[in-house]
Amino acid sequence: MLLLDSEAISCLAHGPVPRRDRVRALILEMRRRELPVATVAAVLAEVVRGRPRDAGVFSGLRRERVEVHPVDTRVGVRAGQLLGSAGYGSEKAVDAFVVAVADLGGGAVIATVDKADLERLASYATNVEVAKI
Repeated sequence: MLLLDSEAISCLAHGPVPRRDRVRALILEMRRRELPVATVAAVLAEVVRGRPRDAGVFSGLRRERVEVHPVDTRVGVRAGQLLGSAGYGSEKAVDAFVVAVADLGGGAVIATVDKADLERLASYATNVEVAKI
């Protein structure tokens, strides 16, 4: 599975061309392997603002057939455990939700610009890799 964080989604919607192309290349590779492309509902809070520009976000999600995973009790608990293990506070909660979904799903590649924070969280998960876009 490929998980898109907020920066990856922003790149699809209205990002710089090189980053947008990198995200699209990752998505194409996942499609070629018949693997899902997804994000986490909490990520939408970082990219949606209730303004006309949001249309680009929703268009990108629809066009690329991005599944949106909920933040349920299991994900919330695992995210909290990851935050505790990494020594982070709640300011990294959305990143932890992404890593938790990847971990609970049996592993994933996470596309991001913010590689360091996600790698630190992923170091406490299984089969979770971080790809810089």
